[in-house]
Amino acid sequence: MNNVNQPSSNRRKSFFAYGYLLLTSILWGSGFIPQKIGADNLSPFAFNGLRYLLAGFTIFCLARFRLPSSKEGRRITILSGSVLFIAAMIQQVGMKYTTIGNASFITTIYVALVPFLSFLLFRKKINRNSYIAAFLAIIGLYLLSTSGKSLDKMSIGDAIVFLGSAFWALHIIIVGKASAKTDPIQFSSGQFLVCGLINLVCWGFSDPQATGNLSGNWLIILYSGIIVIAGGFTLQAVAQKHAEASKAAIILGLEAVFGSLSGILFLHESFSGIQVLGAVLIFASVLIAVQEDSESAEPAQGQIIESTNAVGEKSPI
Repeated sequence: MNNVNQPSSNRRKSFFAYGYLLLTSILWGSGFIPQKIGADNLSPFAFNGLRYLLAGFTIFCLARFRLPSSKEGRRITILSGSVLFIAAMIQQVGMKYTTIGNASFITTIYVALVPFLSFLLFRKKINRNSYIAAFLAIIGLYLLSTSGKSLDKMSIGDAIVFLGSAFWALHIIIVGKASAKTDPIQFSSGQFLVCGLINLVCWGFSDPQATGNLSGNWLIILYSGIIVIAGGFTLQAVAQKHAEASKAAIILGLEAVFGSLSGILFLHESFSGIQVLGAVLIFASVLIAVQEDSESAEPAQGQIIESTNAVGEKSPI
């Protein structure tokens, strides 16, 4: 009797898992709104420091107040948090000078960059699909940022966000390595805390007297830290147990689409026809790169454990 009911139970778990992943991508996409507001009103160090500390403490509670205990686990957690600090800082600075729609799609280019960084760092072979994905991503970036005009029309914000995507790609690789060495909940809590603390230290050194409009923006900090980063990670961690890696990566890639829709609905942003084509090409590059990752366990595993972006944050986030 149990064997008869098991397939139905598995289908139900898969259904909810993909639903959770879709909700995760919606949350991460919506997270670009507080990022844009924060970029316009707060120091990037203050905004990132507070939201990542909130996320870190929230997940620290879920990890039963434990962090990676092994020497190797602590090292890779600190390394990951440091790279996360760089990626998030660059993205946050860039968002001050570009739109949510552009930032969300340009950030996802990190997926196409992962194979090339893996080659540089570990001499991992680059397959044909990776070159196709990179080509589409470059053309898409050009069309999205310049509307088909000369390169000198590229927004400085788009260029900065694109630079940040390289560090998001590096972060994904590190997370992929960490996934086999540490507990994912403890690791994520640790890297978020490291990222938050580095941001607050930099904030103190850069301008300790400047607090920005913290009192008027605490709601977006809470939403970004607790709902988008911590909440999105928790949903992802739960869903990951019952979802195929390649399908999960595609659903999480919709973060860029939901980010763009958020900018259109709430901040009245718009795309030209050529920019839409650029966004489509970038998303196509993500789909091709994800398909490539599905043939190799390590990159796919790294991508599923930590988005983007993504976090938020994978986005990237």
